[in-house]
Order: sequence, then structure tokens, then C-alpha cells
Amino acid sequence: MDSEEVCRALNITKRTLQSYRDRGVIPCSRLGGKFYYRRRDLAAWLSRKTVQMR
Repeated sequence: MDSEEVCRALNITKRTLQSYRDRGVIPCSRLGGKFYYRRRDLAAWLSRKTVQMR
């Protein structure tokens, strides 16, 4: 997924995604000056961030 797809999927701004990337919060790869994100990495990240409700 590219940055635009991730922003739409997570409903976050490009700046927020950049902040996550800069802090190493979300794993990514860079190819030709463009950042890419694997769906399974994002799914794993989201599952770690999900809080169980009673």
C-alpha cells in the first residue's frame, strides 16, 4: 500500500502518517523515494493497538 491508501484506510492525515513513520511506529519500506506499507504489518499494528472492551 502507498501512503495515500494507508491514510484512507486508517482515516489519518499524511502528516500523522509521516509522524508515525519517523518515530518507527508503523513499519514501511522505501522504494524510489516513495514509502510503501504491507497490509499484514498494518493489520498486526492495529491488532496490538486494539483495546478489548468488556
